[in-house]
Amino acid sequence: MSSTRRLAWAAGAVASAWLLLVGSLLQGRGGLEGTYSFVGAGGQEVEVSRRLDPRLDFPVPQRLDAAYIFHWDYQKFGFPSAMPPYVVRWRGLLSVPETGTYGFSVDAQGAASLSIDGASIEIRPDATTDRPLSQGLHPIAVEYRLDSGDARFVLSWQPPGRRQQPIPQDFLAPDRGHASASGGKTIGWGLLAAGVVAAVALWRRGGRSRDGFAGRLLQGLQEERPRLALGAIVLLAAVLRFHDYALVPFHHETADEYQHAWEGWHLLHTLQPAAWTTFPDAYPPDQAHDFRWFGDRYIVVRPYFDHPPLFSIPVGIVCSFAGARSFLECTLPAMRLVPILLSLAGLLLLDRLARAYGCSERATLLAALVYAVVPVVILGQRLVKAESLLALLFMGALLAVRPNRPGGPARGAVTAGILGALSLWTKATGLGVVAVTAIALLAQRRRRDALVATGIAGAGLLLYLGYAAAYDFGIFLEVMQGQASSKWVSAESFRDLLGGKAVVKWFGGGTYLWLWIALAVAALRRGRMTILVPVAVYATLLALSADHRVVYGWYRVPLYPFLCIAAGVYLDEMLQESDLPRTFLFAMTAVVSALLYALPEAVGQSRPVLYLFAAAALLPFLPRIVTERPWAHRLAAGGAIVLLLLFVVANVATVGGLLEIYSRTRGTQ
Repeated sequence: MSSTRRLAWAAGAVASAWLLLVGSLLQGRGGLEGTYSFVGAGGQEVEVSRRLDPRLDFPVPQRLDAAYIFHWDYQKFGFPSAMPPYVVRWRGLLSVPETGTYGFSVDAQGAASLSIDGASIEIRPDATTDRPLSQGLHPIAVEYRLDSGDARFVLSWQPPGRRQQPIPQDFLAPDRGHASASGGKTIGWGLLAAGVVAAVALWRRGGRSRDGFAGRLLQGLQEERPRLALGAIVLLAAVLRFHDYALVPFHHETADEYQHAWEGWHLLHTLQPAAWTTFPDAYPPDQAHDFRWFGDRYIVVRPYFDHPPLFSIPVGIVCSFAGARSFLECTLPAMRLVPILLSLAGLLLLDRLARAYGCSERATLLAALVYAVVPVVILGQRLVKAESLLALLFMGALLAVRPNRPGGPARGAVTAGILGALSLWTKATGLGVVAVTAIALLAQRRRRDALVATGIAGAGLLLYLGYAAAYDFGIFLEVMQGQASSKWVSAESFRDLLGGKAVVKWFGGGTYLWLWIALAVAALRRGRMTILVPVAVYATLLALSADHRVVYGWYRVPLYPFLCIAAGVYLDEMLQESDLPRTFLFAMTAVVSALLYALPEAVGQSRPVLYLFAAAALLPFLPRIVTERPWAHRLAAGGAIVLLLLFVVANVATVGGLLEIYSRTRGTQ
């Protein structure tokens, strides 16, 4: 690597660190310290955890429940068969910006109390209590108790002449030290401005001279532009995937996540697979343990055969390193690290696969950007499901069998066969990986290589059957028969594949529809039909083998890379042509779906906003119908760029408020 390129990567690393620092400073450090306890036998309160809550705004139960579910110490607190009655106390300081009368209200499911300056403030349902306060710091104490049901607690205030809202983080502090260090945001804005000024100065100086530091830096940035852009997208993808990652999707929205963690933990610590099962009748009663955990029922069996074990092993390793002393101490904050890290690795493979499909540099980066920011993709890639690993194996196998692969065709066939075998050890639908790679090799008239790849995958299947026989082949056959009885039911599963889901809840349907439209458009282009083959084969296999109740959202995860590559091609052509058909379809599906989630409900349903959006989606492109003059092209190109920016910004905003947005979306239909 040349010195200019090294300089560019060093600048990229500095810029990334600077952005993360600025972001952390702009978030602020305020809030109240919360002590989370449960009420034990005899009414005794037992502390479970402590944390700094930026503001007391919990309209949905996940943030409050997480303090207990993710921090439960089984040696100290015993076994939680149900969610215990709990009490939370917050203490700290309220910073009053100006002297006046302030209104306070609490929206709570359960019992709550509030005091300021040691004086209790009466809390009335659906009412505001006024209290005169002087400018400055005031001690505040809040208590919340819940005996049963879903938690909800929101502390709001109404400053003089302003609307009622949850008390912002900037006006809360755990102690006087934090209250006095309130200049964090000011420093953050200062660093942001300084960075922008420095970047502009380097850009101008580099334009004047190519020999100095700034000139060499600009040259390196130009040479490494595609890779630096991909690195920035990976960083954005990581930030979005880790934001509230343990809370959304919800705990126990699918208990399947715990299957993999429990199986992996048992394989590592007992050398025998054990986890909860969907088919308890297939296991002998003396090998099943029926219990309730935080109110939900589980039947843990051993040896467990509902799923192949490969994906469960890294999940069990991560949970063990995180301190899980028993399988029940495998928590979502630890186990979800595995699919998220796999998804980030998948972003790099997506880049290579898009280039192998002949996509342009811009189309490849746009594909990565779509993969990084679309919420339904992010949600699916947080789930602890084997499809996260299967997606990587799928892309890797296709890259191995591409024409002119480095290392020669024979080596590529062997690699594809090994990845196909690992796919079968990951998920039964890994059969789709074997089938697609065989089709790809046969399409290149490489019949011998197709036999090699299929043969290696078949050997992997035999090894898996040997694994089952080593524990109990009779139980394995019973489980397979139970799974087969819920398959091959209805053509409804084909239609279900066209809807966007995280688990079973419909989410991001407009964006997901646009991804399929983009796939259809991309597949019709000469030389790009091959992008449709893996999607068609895998989707058909899913439809034929899915559970008769629903095609779960995570089943789609291996499809996302191919759909996003097609989306990158679509967007590249949309920006190049800026024509009405492409932009209108994009606006009416993906952009409007993103905006409806990102905008406040009242704003999203208002008529003026509808008019503005319709104008942005239609008017810039109409002049090109009657004239091809340069100004019409520039107007349409500007409109296409605006739509793309709206799409990206709205999706990022949706992920920022995903917990509350996802909570209020309508059910499964």
